[in-house]
Amino acid sequence: MPVNWAAIVKIVPDVTLSPRHPAHKFAALFLVAALAACGHGPGKQEETLYVTAPQTFLRDRVAPVYAKTGTVRNSDRVVVLEHGKRWERVRNAKGEEGWLQDRYLVGEDVFKGFQQLYREHQKDPLQAHGVLRNEFRLHLTPGRDTDRLFLLTEGDKVEMLQRTSVAKAASSAPPPPVMQEPAAAPVEKQDASEAAKEDEKEYKGQEKPAVPAATPAKKPVVAKLLRKEKAKHQKLLAAAPESSMEDWWLVRDAQGHAGWVLARMLDVDAPLEIAQYAEGQRIIAYFPLTTVHDTELNKDEAYYLVLMSEPKDGLPFDFSQVRVFSWNLRKHRYETAYRDRNIFGILPASVGHETFEKLGVEPRFTIRVRDEDGKTRELKYRLEGVIVKRVLAPGETPIKVARAVPAHSKSKSPR
Repeated sequence: MPVNWAAIVKIVPDVTLSPRHPAHKFAALFLVAALAACGHGPGKQEETLYVTAPQTFLRDRVAPVYAKTGTVRNSDRVVVLEHGKRWERVRNAKGEEGWLQDRYLVGEDVFKGFQQLYREHQKDPLQAHGVLRNEFRLHLTPGRDTDRLFLLTEGDKVEMLQRTSVAKAASSAPPPPVMQEPAAAPVEKQDASEAAKEDEKEYKGQEKPAVPAATPAKKPVVAKLLRKEKAKHQKLLAAAPESSMEDWWLVRDAQGHAGWVLARMLDVDAPLEIAQYAEGQRIIAYFPLTTVHDTELNKDEAYYLVLMSEPKDGLPFDFSQVRVFSWNLRKHRYETAYRDRNIFGILPASVGHETFEKLGVEPRFTIRVRDEDGKTRELKYRLEGVIVKRVLAPGETPIKVARAVPAHSKSKSPR
């Protein structure tokens, strides 16, 4: 509470009194009591929390009928004035005070956790650009029940860094013990209903097809190949976990935040020219390798490294197919220059240019895979024109790459 210094001056005796005068001691005690009452006493610190809701109102009371005393928005910092059951009375930066539900608030530790997460991953290599499909709040760790804070809105662009899978009900903490409580008051029933509606809205995103609707008609030979691919897809899907799993992506946004987003809330922002060749696969990551100039079209066209996987959450690998798309200068279209399938791929991948003896500077890319011994290994490739070649270090021998589908589950290798 604010201190009325004018009233104190009227009550406190003349300061010219001797320090030993009883009135002087009374004045000192009065000042200490006043400071303690307003929350500025020795050792007293303000408890601060952060708002997770997109926007909500402060209430003058905890009741079904209430008056709005203020407004708070996502990531606003508020000071706690009073604790209640599932509610806190807080003050925002404008000085507005009122009651706010606990489920809309997180502590200073969560805020600092997001800062630490950004610092730890601010130099992680970009794997793909993504676009938010719906509003979604960044999570501190992957899982629906984990702490969340910063709001991303529909259409926001993010940088995709890491992928992981967790059980659908995964949480950052064990569930609270079940306790017998008296029947909920009307205001608590109302709050529970609102919370359920908000969660349903936030997680309602549906998976979109990987191939755009306006796909050119397939030639008979292509359709035959797609049927073969579909049969292999079924084998890969059979290798997926039986439990209900969800994919999450660690992302960075333009505001300097990092956090986890449910994968189906993101669309990988891959160029349409290569996305239409996904053939039912899910594009996990993509990277420009180099560019060529198409003189007839008078524009530069990029070559792309594209990593793909089955359109299913919970797979033990990040990607199972590698493709390099080159631009055909004569036909003015993309073509597959390289493909490797059924590999146990692990992010991150990286691209760049490197000087090779007798060849000069050429584009190169490096992917990480699991070998047959279960170890993570790096494979380096270079792009020589439209030809992709494996690069071995001096003394290095080729490794046997683990397959996304074990060899015993197939009649023959897909290569």
